[in-house]
Amino acid sequence: MRATTVRFGEDLWALLEREATEQGVSSAQFVRDAAILRLAALAAERSAPEARLSIERIAAGALREERGDGATDAVVAALRDEGRLATVRSLAGMTSRRPALDRIASVASRVCNAPVSFVTLVDEDRQVFAGCVGLAKEPWATERETPLTHSFCQHAVVSREPLIVNDAREHPVLKDNAAIRDLDVVAYLGVPLVTVEGHVLGTLCVIDAKPRLWTTDQVQVLRDLAASVVTELRLAASAA
Repeated sequence: MRATTVRFGEDLWALLEREATEQGVSSAQFVRDAAILRLAALAAERSAPEARLSIERIAAGALREERGDGATDAVVAALRDEGRLATVRSLAGMTSRRPALDRIASVASRVCNAPVSFVTLVDEDRQVFAGCVGLAKEPWATERETPLTHSFCQHAVVSREPLIVNDAREHPVLKDNAAIRDLDVVAYLGVPLVTVEGHVLGTLCVIDAKPRLWTTDQVQVLRDLAASVVTELRLAASAA
């Protein structure tokens, strides 16, 4: 492994340390993740989709896979952000059975050729399916929610980046998640829903019961659809 020394001014270093602390990672890990995301952007500009997809996969997993024993504390701290929770809880009731969100989930399912798609709102102890298509497992299909023991989406909320999982059974963090057993979640692609205030409310995600190699185009389509979800959530809030 190659190593390098990166030097910053005191003001920039203080800002970097503050942001790293909020993410629950070291300053060195924060710099590494930033470099990976920059490489992804350059790969996209050079029309290198496979390179970009590989880098996005590393970036999406970097914060979660290298936290070790501190992962739980970092995840809990991010999920319990008061401003984020207030927004999630204000929306959870008013978006129940909102047809527009089911339609967006349906579009995501079709364009990604995935049997299941959710619009999730992630609370501190559960995730609510504000939009849903293809879920047949009970009692989850009727209740349209699961505890976080069955949530991949919480990790995308914490990282604020797309979570790209080809086979959850081999993923170092997700392999013991109950969603694999109870909901047949094997392949997963989730894009965070970020408000204009910067709160990550949940995800727009697609799921398959078999391993998948998600493409860069599918990641970008979900990003575009996620923007439509955020707009729909804003409309729901303003109509309340």
